[in-house]
Amino acid sequence: MKILPHFTFLLLLMATAPAFADTLPAASGFALDGMAPAGRWAARLTLLQNGYDHKFDNDGRRVDLDKDYDGLDLSSLNPFLGGRLRLGTHVVTEYAELMLGYGLTEDLTLGAIVPYARTTTHVRFGVDGGIGTAGMKGVLTALGYKLPRTTAAAGPGDPTLGALWRFHKTERDSAILGLGVRFGVAKADDPDDLFDVPPGDGSTDLRLRAEYFRDLGQGFDLRLLGEYQIQLPDHVTARPGNPLTTATKERLKRDLGDYWESDVELGKRFGNWRVSATWHRYREATDRYWSAVGSDTRFLSTNTATLADQLRLGVSWSGIEAWRSGRLPLPLIVKLEVQDAARGRNFVGVRDVYLRISTFF
Repeated sequence: MKILPHFTFLLLLMATAPAFADTLPAASGFALDGMAPAGRWAARLTLLQNGYDHKFDNDGRRVDLDKDYDGLDLSSLNPFLGGRLRLGTHVVTEYAELMLGYGLTEDLTLGAIVPYARTTTHVRFGVDGGIGTAGMKGVLTALGYKLPRTTAAAGPGDPTLGALWRFHKTERDSAILGLGVRFGVAKADDPDDLFDVPPGDGSTDLRLRAEYFRDLGQGFDLRLLGEYQIQLPDHVTARPGNPLTTATKERLKRDLGDYWESDVELGKRFGNWRVSATWHRYREATDRYWSAVGSDTRFLSTNTATLADQLRLGVSWSGIEAWRSGRLPLPLIVKLEVQDAARGRNFVGVRDVYLRISTFF
């Protein structure tokens, strides 16, 4: 899944399209609100690619992704092991998401979001001195783990069904409420693989969303977003303690922390084009686990309260005028964005590249 090659074929069309007369609000002209016209479908395909080998620790410092294990003296875990662990991982994610909505009325859209993800974890592993690399692999095998290696996990993520209701609309501004359920059906995390990253967390969530759009004049516009997701309790099979020392697996009760997301986006239109800058904040409460037999599960909850501030820069092109003039068979809106993690806590130091293609039919 490569984003830029998919984007290249659109550039010639964009360059030759006539100027957009700015007759539509930005929310509609650039498909910001996700609403479908009455009696018609709206579709949005999002492609994402990212990579990371750093993270923000519990104190907000940007550190190596493997800081907690790379260079670890194994005798601190077990005096019979000895040696110093060498660990380096680099994670690459390729993600696709299809959103489909149907306009029951001009202001009420029902829809679904269907994601798919592939995550590859590149692994360098070894032990200097002491038990050595071969000996440590033997220990991990005895604990029931798969051997350390570069691994890939792919599959459908957790889909969402929901509705968007536009409860306010004027020539200059509009506001939307959204309600949805994300169903936890993604493949579960493998407790025997230290390095796989599943395509979703498998938790069923309730999603509450509010968005506000306003045209500010002189081609400027504002978009505000707030979303709250309630992660419902469930059960997972996991190892309750430190993965390097825990051999037992249990069926644990899990309650992932609820989380909040917010966007403040400022856009500027130049005919058919729009550039934008977005400040995105993500905050998640601490995850909780419980064992029916009384095992200590604190390790799984440690440093799981998450905070991330991310800056996103984007450029969009609206093909609505080209569609109206017969140059396109469908109205097409394309948006390319790059997002960087500026600061955070217990969050990966990631750069995301998004390509979003929206249309109506």
